[in-house]
Amino acid sequence: MRRILKYLGITLLAALAVSLVLGLRPFIDRDAPATRPLPLAQAPLPPEQANKLTDYITTQADAIDAFVVLRGETVLMEYGEVGTPMNLASARKSILSLLFGVAVDRGLIDVNENLAALGVDESRTPLTQAEKQATIEHLLQARSGIYLPSGAETVENKEGRPQRGQFAPGTNYFYNNWDFNVLGAIFERKTGLSIGEAIDTWLATPLGMQDFHREHVIYDQRGSDSDYRTYRIHMSARDLARLGALVAQQGLWNGKRVVSAEWIAKSTASYSATQNPFYDGFGYSWWLNSELDTVHADGWGGQYLLVDPARKLTLVARRDTGNSILGYLIFSQFRKQGHPSDLQKLYKLVRDMPATSGAR
Repeated sequence: MRRILKYLGITLLAALAVSLVLGLRPFIDRDAPATRPLPLAQAPLPPEQANKLTDYITTQADAIDAFVVLRGETVLMEYGEVGTPMNLASARKSILSLLFGVAVDRGLIDVNENLAALGVDESRTPLTQAEKQATIEHLLQARSGIYLPSGAETVENKEGRPQRGQFAPGTNYFYNNWDFNVLGAIFERKTGLSIGEAIDTWLATPLGMQDFHREHVIYDQRGSDSDYRTYRIHMSARDLARLGALVAQQGLWNGKRVVSAEWIAKSTASYSATQNPFYDGFGYSWWLNSELDTVHADGWGGQYLLVDPARKLTLVARRDTGNSILGYLIFSQFRKQGHPSDLQKLYKLVRDMPATSGAR
């Protein structure tokens, strides 16, 4: 009996050791070098204005680990861990929308192509012929009419999902991760590039991103029987802000065309009214706020990007949700998430500040 207990104890300790090693293994190498890092110009806000924003972040906001404000391509303010690549969560979907824009501009993708022509199907739950009529555009709009489970779903995804066949493709908006994960697979198949390679080549290098590495995009197939993996993009606050500025400048960076103005306009137009209290429209995987006239990316935990094209303003607020399984579990159980209202309040403070030399 003692021998059995001894072996059980050794087995348990070994299992705990393996679990600890796996739990601490980093998702990404946060120190991996960017391909062509270039610092942005700086025009700091006057101290009284910057202090007003910092005071809100430290005393009123739910939680913010990194905060950036740009006007055009110039930094007005940075706070916190702006150079740390963090999981974008669902803000990844807006980044993929930009990649689709570049691919469409280059003639690699036709958003009117449907899933039947693309050969998209599910091995365990085959698509119906009606579902296969959904187009790439429908998926970008979250209007595919395909209501299948997928990875990285929220409670709202699971509980609010319509019945299969309830709506034809293109007729109903429902924010379903199946659409977005399939878009990742379609993009890679049509372009021959991984998402990490495409971000690095098409966006990070021309924009001079300081922290992004192509291996900062990882894949996860847990939590679903779907054939399509969840792609997870890790990106720093200051690099995400560059992408917001790209949208604010209608696809231009440093005077050079990166994405067509036509795609920016089309992808940030509203195709669906939403019931979200902070956004009332949804474009090609971008959230929209018609009252503020702003464009947004939004991700779980506190991953927020706000773009005001009229004022060429970009604001980013981030939360670090962990760079390992253990770090993620600690965050999800014990740390406060960020809140979209905080970034919108910070935006109003910036928007309403009097013009100064640092805020031209």
